[in-house]
Amino acid sequence: MSRSEPAIVAEVGDHGQPGSAVRDRRNVHLSLLTRSLSKPETVGSLTSEEWDLLVRTARQSRLLAVLAARIRAAGFESDVPSYVFAHFTSEERVALHRRQMALWEMECLAEALTGLDGQVVLLKGAAYIAQALPIAQGRLLSDVDLLVHRSKLDEAEEALTSAGWESKKLDAYDQQYYRAWSHELPPMRLPAHTLEIDLHHTLLPPTGRIRIDADALVRDARSMPGSRFSVLCPEDQIVHAAVHLFQDSDCNERLRDLVDVDGLIRHHAVSESFWESLLARVALHGAGRPFWYSLRYAQALLGTPVPRAALESAARAAPPAPLRQVMDTLVPRVIGPVHPDSRSPASLRLARWLLYVRSHWLRMPPWLLARHLATKSLRRLRPQEAAA
Repeated sequence: MSRSEPAIVAEVGDHGQPGSAVRDRRNVHLSLLTRSLSKPETVGSLTSEEWDLLVRTARQSRLLAVLAARIRAAGFESDVPSYVFAHFTSEERVALHRRQMALWEMECLAEALTGLDGQVVLLKGAAYIAQALPIAQGRLLSDVDLLVHRSKLDEAEEALTSAGWESKKLDAYDQQYYRAWSHELPPMRLPAHTLEIDLHHTLLPPTGRIRIDADALVRDARSMPGSRFSVLCPEDQIVHAAVHLFQDSDCNERLRDLVDVDGLIRHHAVSESFWESLLARVALHGAGRPFWYSLRYAQALLGTPVPRAALESAARAAPPAPLRQVMDTLVPRVIGPVHPDSRSPASLRLARWLLYVRSHWLRMPPWLLARHLATKSLRRLRPQEAAA
């Protein structure tokens, strides 16, 4: 963080030393979860009431098995009470089942895409599992994401369709949305299989404010030994996690995605030369703003280690101070789950709506956004008109 800007941790809470915004009932659960994830050694001091809140918050965030894995890896398993350990074991079994389903899905996909010429790149959770990254431990997958070059997209879709994968039934407008304005095809599923397949040709909508260099993604992907698949280079994996969270989503209950950013940086960014390579890659993809947001909130909420020089370099893409203050107010409120014992207050609903609008504004130019929202609104009215 540059010396010229105020420290955000005073606003969103430094894990271990909560700031004013996380001392109240609305955010104490978030502080408890982020502290336990980033400093597993602290769980030994938790009370039974804090364990209860931690388990419910972690489960709501889809991070309970991740928390269990981190506590085990850090060697503090003996600090977990028996009544909590049972919850950990149950959720870890669910995560292990999802992992097995993902591996089976990848085997089927590899067979279906054998004849496809060119790279087939695994993204996100499937890629983390294939690489045996620490952040794959305890992850709850719901789909398998693939990336192929745009020129191979139709061929890949045809190969999957011939092998039995089916797309969701969509009307003409939604088909046009996916095929002309989106970065992926409609989700596909093989009958009787648990996981969906998302087939990408880039990482962000081509109509958006940022145009990822998709050719570079495929060109620099790294083959997995003995596998049909490749994975993004480490720098692109971090860029993907950053843009997925702060350019292509509304940040609503997306703490797990921020945990991905933190985990990838801790695993890959272990040298000064890597940070130089990473910053160059961010510049190549034009992803400076979402990358800066990722560093800012990952460091503030999870204590992600980022060299000062890298922070200062990334800060060149930071937004103006007024926008930064707005995001500092909205993101920490929205990115975590609602307190398990509370309802969503009006202020939280407003924050979610503002970030939802932001996500659409970044995804489409104004004229296309107006058309899209008008079409969606009319479609919602039609069933009501028919019922009337």
